[in-house]
Amino acid sequence: MKNFFSGRTLFLSPSVKKSAKKGFTRILTFFLVIAVLNLTHGCNYFKAVRTVAPVPSGQLDGLNYEGKSFILHFGGKKWAFKALTLQNDSISGYLEPYSNLPVTKEVKPGKPQRYVVGKKYDQRYLLNEVHLYLNEYAELGTGKVIFPVSAVEKVDVYDKDTAMTVGSWFLGIAGGLALAYLAAAVIVLIFKESCPFIYTWDGEQYHFAGEIYSGTIYKPLERHDYLKLPSYPGNVEYKIKITNEVREIQHTNLLELMVVDHPEGSNVWVDKSGQVFPVASLIPPFKAVNTEGREVTSLLAGKDNSFYQSDPSGTVIPDRDALIMEFPRPEATSAALVIRAKNSILLDYMMGEFNQLFGDAYQSFVRKRQGFSGERLSQWSVNQGIPLDLSVERNGKWEHVDYYNVVGPMAFKEDVLGFALNGNESNPLRVKLEFGYFFWEIDYTGLGIINPAETVTTLVPAASAINEAGEDVSGCLKSDDQQYYTQPETTNFAEISFTLPELTTGERSLFLHSKGWYQILMDPKGKPDRKYLMTFREPGRFNQFVAEKFSRLAQLAGSNK
Repeated sequence: MKNFFSGRTLFLSPSVKKSAKKGFTRILTFFLVIAVLNLTHGCNYFKAVRTVAPVPSGQLDGLNYEGKSFILHFGGKKWAFKALTLQNDSISGYLEPYSNLPVTKEVKPGKPQRYVVGKKYDQRYLLNEVHLYLNEYAELGTGKVIFPVSAVEKVDVYDKDTAMTVGSWFLGIAGGLALAYLAAAVIVLIFKESCPFIYTWDGEQYHFAGEIYSGTIYKPLERHDYLKLPSYPGNVEYKIKITNEVREIQHTNLLELMVVDHPEGSNVWVDKSGQVFPVASLIPPFKAVNTEGREVTSLLAGKDNSFYQSDPSGTVIPDRDALIMEFPRPEATSAALVIRAKNSILLDYMMGEFNQLFGDAYQSFVRKRQGFSGERLSQWSVNQGIPLDLSVERNGKWEHVDYYNVVGPMAFKEDVLGFALNGNESNPLRVKLEFGYFFWEIDYTGLGIINPAETVTTLVPAASAINEAGEDVSGCLKSDDQQYYTQPETTNFAEISFTLPELTTGERSLFLHSKGWYQILMDPKGKPDRKYLMTFREPGRFNQFVAEKFSRLAQLAGSNK
């Protein structure tokens, strides 16, 4: 067969993105609520997200998504596609027979379809499939094939349809409240906003690492951020990519690599102020309960994506949720709580709904807040339970320690806060994480004792930062100097290289130190209800707004049964 190469550079990123924001109106809310009323209790669903030819290289980023299985289609036949390799403008790999149980009917993009989970048949493998449809390929012998990026006519990614699946289980259990939760979850998948995305290069492909300086939607909120990155032993150069993938303007002031060498067998985390915490080992809680007293210990025991999220047992949504954890009280003068957590995507959605309330006055509202102090803006967020509050029980009372910054909803982030142990703590040691209902998803918590072992920290500036136009923008990233690398479009990206120093001791941990802020691009319409908006100055008012929004969605759903 003909083997033709387009000469285009393949962009690597961990997801095939769906661009669905334009043209949607608030009527969509109504139709989504009505749509989920037709679900059947107890079913499991998946759907295909399709990219149609010509497939832009930027939308082929998900080919190396970790844990995915690849299926190659050509001429009405399909094969399992193994040992996939990406090199410049070509893709190669090995064809093997596709032996899994096929789907029951043709998969239509965007449409939910049931899959079987049972003792006899288990089709959960469908949730990890990526289907590549080709118009040509070349055989290299022994089952190996190669084809150019341009030969990919379309890509289907099979993912769990969370909204449909959760809805099918919840509708028979919690009624209108669960339906409201579900409807909001569906809507936010379309109207998602976020902050800069970071990818790391392992020598062959990019991997999604997380988001940076999340929640800094006004310049006075600009802050430092420390994102733990994977290490790739043997690499002399460390390479990352920073992208803008949503409708916002991103302003990055500083971007450098924080290299921490530490003794073998120890672990290192960096808190929001840049303090290094060497910890010998972490102990998960032996007991953890939520606000309602439900035990959730197993959900916090491992970094396994089996996480805790708010789940009201009744029809009334509280303002706050909390996790109260118990650990053996250590014989030490200080400790650190390491968490693996992320913000709920519903928090993004509700913030968008809040901004919509300003209507035609939104732009003046934003300009006014740009003139506020960072402390004032941060305090409003704290008053609404948006950051994650850490407290320790001493003398029978909860004492506030500090807040974990918001981290965004796209990836779990490991973070740490340290605190002193003065002997007045409860025994066992009781620690509380408190947050606005629905605002956080917490995968893991572990208590560590600060290890006085010596560490060596080196700050490494960017050796180069090449943007999509081929320009080196590293000069804007090397210091905290109010010179910003700005990304105003969703096509903006920069590939950044760092030259690693020689290893000074047993092991190495890497952190991306960044500083910046971003502007969300919105243009709400309508006359604002200023009297109603004034109520949001009160602590907890945003939490009540969330509950009100869900209640209205539930009422809307109930009136259309």
